[in-house]
Amino acid sequence: MDRISAMQLFRRVVETGSFSAVSREMRISQPTVSKQVAALEALLNTKLLNRSTRQLNLTDSGQHYYARCCQILDELADTETELQQQQALVTGLLRINMPIAAGRMKLLPLLWPFLEQYPDLKLDVHFNDSYVDLVKEGVDVAIRVGELSDSSLVARKLGTIPRYMVASPEYIEAHSKVTCVESLKQHNCIVYSLLTTQNEWHFEGPDGKEKVSVQGNFLSNSPDAIREAAIQGKGIAVILGWLVEDDIEQGRLEVIMADHAPTPLDIHAVYPQRRFVPAKVRLLIDYLNAIL
Repeated sequence: MDRISAMQLFRRVVETGSFSAVSREMRISQPTVSKQVAALEALLNTKLLNRSTRQLNLTDSGQHYYARCCQILDELADTETELQQQQALVTGLLRINMPIAAGRMKLLPLLWPFLEQYPDLKLDVHFNDSYVDLVKEGVDVAIRVGELSDSSLVARKLGTIPRYMVASPEYIEAHSKVTCVESLKQHNCIVYSLLTTQNEWHFEGPDGKEKVSVQGNFLSNSPDAIREAAIQGKGIAVILGWLVEDDIEQGRLEVIMADHAPTPLDIHAVYPQRRFVPAKVRLLIDYLNAIL
């Protein structure tokens, strides 16, 4: 038994709460994961986990061993990071999480030059617009747009993304002109349901900050769906500039009340707290910070 590998598997079983989740993550069979944990228990001559059909619970010994495993494995990773930084080596697997639409259209193309710069690095990129527990999912670094809520993570601001209030030319021609923020209440507004402010839109205009509660007959948790609904003339939407700049340039969408810009959103790189930031994480964040 490779004790370090067994300790790593045990740690991830505790963090994910599932043998099957670890088998998928590590691309090994579930029986292999179970055998490794059982081998640790046999080596230590103590039970680490109470298993049932629905959940896994740490025993008292398991809690103590888990804490020590985390300390040992983190110290080992820190040592490897120090050596890599000294030798300018970047190897291994880097797990990245990013929002779906912004990731696909803007962030993913930026990764190709980074990968060419570090050919010994492997990227595992996951797309998700909902909250992701980085520790549970084994994510090294996540790119998040908008307000941050998890204070247990380290965050580094990469930049700010403008947003535009847009509608199709057909919608604009068929409906009354938007003359002020309050007049949006008379329009069908397309709402992004995952935004923290939801149907309350915030603007920065000539007279300062303004906000208005809007309503409409279509909302979605997908920025792509919001964009498509706006292009199809279903209403007015507030969308990240990254997603609609081409549509505006090509006339599929028009900016409404350009002097009242929706409040821009910050973009951050976030990662779990560690004494040493892995070289691969630090280099990716520095790279994105330089170009965003």
